[in-house]
Amino acid sequence: MNASTETYVDELREGVGALPRNCESLQFDEPWQGRAFGMALALAEAKTYPWESFRQSLISTIGAWDKSHTPDDETWNYYEQWLAAFEKLVLSQGLISAEELDRRTEEFQTRSRVELI
Repeated sequence: MNASTETYVDELREGVGALPRNCESLQFDEPWQGRAFGMALALAEAKTYPWESFRQSLISTIGAWDKSHTPDDETWNYYEQWLAAFEKLVLSQGLISAEELDRRTEEFQTRSRVELI
């Protein structure tokens, strides 16, 4: 990781927005989780939005989930909250339209999108 990425990741070491870790390494259970993580970081590093805006969106999204679920709810998934916070932020910033987001989500779910990587 470069220095700015490490700074962003360090800001998510504790509290409600803390990143899942395994022996101090970031933990991704599915490829999409790493992609969502990477997209949020890449846009912050490109100064598309301040990292703090993403962090606050994540905290808000997790807080809303917590208020509507019991603490032992097994449907909890950190990166689903990460993705929801990221989607909310890029929509509010006008970086993508709701229609484009829906179209790309459908392509991903049906595996009809041609992957470039």
